[in-house]
Amino acid sequence: MAVPLPVRKRFLDSILVNHPNRSLLLEDTVKNIFMIIALVAVLLFAVGVAAGQTSKSAFVDSEKILSELPEAQKASKELETLVNAWQDSLAKMGTDLQKQFEDYQKQESVMPAAKKEAEQKRLADLDQKRREYAAQKLDARTGEAAQEREKRLTPIREKVLRAIETVAKEDGFTFVFDRTNVLYADAKVDLTYKVIDRLKRGLPVKAR
Repeated sequence: MAVPLPVRKRFLDSILVNHPNRSLLLEDTVKNIFMIIALVAVLLFAVGVAAGQTSKSAFVDSEKILSELPEAQKASKELETLVNAWQDSLAKMGTDLQKQFEDYQKQESVMPAAKKEAEQKRLADLDQKRREYAAQKLDARTGEAAQEREKRLTPIREKVLRAIETVAKEDGFTFVFDRTNVLYADAKVDLTYKVIDRLKRGLPVKAR
């Protein structure tokens, strides 16, 4: 008796599904955070203008800041190493499962019904373990990768934001936008390198 079509399809679909992207980009995560902050600042700026308040605005290139920040580079490499290891394990589990399923297909025509059922259950259990491993390690919200990213990202994010705030206050700026959200700005109000310099030199930043 052949394996029912839904069973075959479920195994093949689960085995051949594309694996998640290997790159866990710290830079993209931080840029998204800065983008949200910048959009909020745009609204506040508009309110200030409407109310007739005088304000000064500047901008920073958050991607550039991260690329120059040693701890951000270190965190990114550590995260990539972790994710690559988990991806390799997941890929091996998928390859092993596929081979065992193919071996089963070759022998199913001569298997007693009870053995077929037992083999199907065993393969289904292996597939379930593979899925659970993927969720445990790589789920975008609750996986270990997300937890590790947040653990490494939070102190870096806070440090960068405090440095931006400190530089802005020293230079008398009311708003600081991220470059990705600015259509035009005079290079004279680019605080990127002032922020990088302060971070690299370990100068005091405003406490939150």
